[in-house]
Amino acid sequence: MGARVTMLWRRLLVLLIGGVIAVPYIAVVIWVVTAWNQLTDRGAALGILATGTVTFVLLCVPAFLAVIRALERTLAEQLLGLTIPTPPRRASSADRLRGALFYAGHAFSGALLLVTVIVVIPSAVLLTADPHLVKSLSPGFIGTTGSDGSAPGGDVGAGSDGAMVILPAALIQVLAPLCLLLLVALIIAEGYFLPHYAQILLGPSAADRAALASAERVHRFRRTVLAREVHDSIGHALTVTTMQAAVAKRALHTDPTLAEAAVDEIAATGREAVAELDHVLALLRAETEGGDRGDGNDQAGSADGQGDGIEEGAVAGERPPRRTMRDIERLAEEARSLEHPTVLTVTGDAAALPEAVVGELHRIVREAVTNSLRHASEPGLSVTISVRDDAAWVETRNASTANGPALDRGHRDRRAPPDESVGRRGKMRSPGLGAVASARESRGLRGISERAELFGGHARWGVDDGQWILQVTLPFGEEAE
Repeated sequence: MGARVTMLWRRLLVLLIGGVIAVPYIAVVIWVVTAWNQLTDRGAALGILATGTVTFVLLCVPAFLAVIRALERTLAEQLLGLTIPTPPRRASSADRLRGALFYAGHAFSGALLLVTVIVVIPSAVLLTADPHLVKSLSPGFIGTTGSDGSAPGGDVGAGSDGAMVILPAALIQVLAPLCLLLLVALIIAEGYFLPHYAQILLGPSAADRAALASAERVHRFRRTVLAREVHDSIGHALTVTTMQAAVAKRALHTDPTLAEAAVDEIAATGREAVAELDHVLALLRAETEGGDRGDGNDQAGSADGQGDGIEEGAVAGERPPRRTMRDIERLAEEARSLEHPTVLTVTGDAAALPEAVVGELHRIVREAVTNSLRHASEPGLSVTISVRDDAAWVETRNASTANGPALDRGHRDRRAPPDESVGRRGKMRSPGLGAVASARESRGLRGISERAELFGGHARWGVDDGQWILQVTLPFGEEAE
């Protein structure tokens, strides 16, 4: 009940503000009408009419200003509880026209409320009590007769007394409250529909809504990228750190050199994770402070950005670590230091790979190493990277006893090495997958697939002949555009 009363009060307040806005316009109209009726010199009366018209037009000019539209939008948000998106560009002529229409409707609604409260209610009460006051209240425009058809003085037909309209007193007593009720109903309808036409006239146009939706998709995509970065980097760092700590504990008394190397690796992994976390936090802070400069032209799937561009363009001066093939080799060395035999094979001209592709290869291998360390049924990981003219292809294999999705070899990718059949993303779930198989369907794997799609490639994973296999194709060059 309290919320409804508050809502009604706020809508009434909006209408009252509209009445205040309408006061200058009402004053000009009253001044012109009064002068026109009282002046006998038609030339002077026409001058007053022209002056009033010019004044009225000048008073209408602010209705087309963008600042007035912004103020009306703020008023609607604060008092009507609306959320009206701000257009992603400067106000156009159509926007100004829609704002002027709302301004006019707001002023008219307020004027109607003001006139009803100040003029109509007192007049209705007086006419209901004494209908013969109609002539004085209508400056002689309406006259009245008694119930027997006589004028107030008693002479039949003498009630006109120069009035243009003659109405029976009983009819005036009915019309006065009826007109009041109609005006009140109209004001209530205006208050009810006020939020609706505020959204229509003050909100973004169809094109603006499409632009805002596109910007929101870009924003959500960036957030997904950041979440993926945190998952990949921190997840890998925690896995390696935990296992290196276990190695250091075992070797502490028997092999101090190995224990020291494990501790050094923990420190290096921690420093790298902190650097990547600092980058992600900088991006989040930039978005919170309004540093998100993305617009409708910032396409997530741009071949130039190839995934990394989302992070790079967000904050000037805050750049993610630049990966090289040496960083990928270091991942293999890191796994081997944890007594997890890892073979890395690179064929083709790796030096010709674009920087973005190398960065994505690093993410793929890092996720594969992390998953292998966590879930492999026995130590060991094989990583094969093949660089061709227009694409990079990567495959990782480790032992697995999981009843996971089977690897589909039904589609062949012409950019894969001749002895392999890399198909489209094929996550074919079989009934009753176990916990390990569910772990395979991790955020990291989904992230790999999404990133591959940004490059115009695809990823798939599954179990084949007792091995867990991940295969990814990353096109680059003209065909990736």
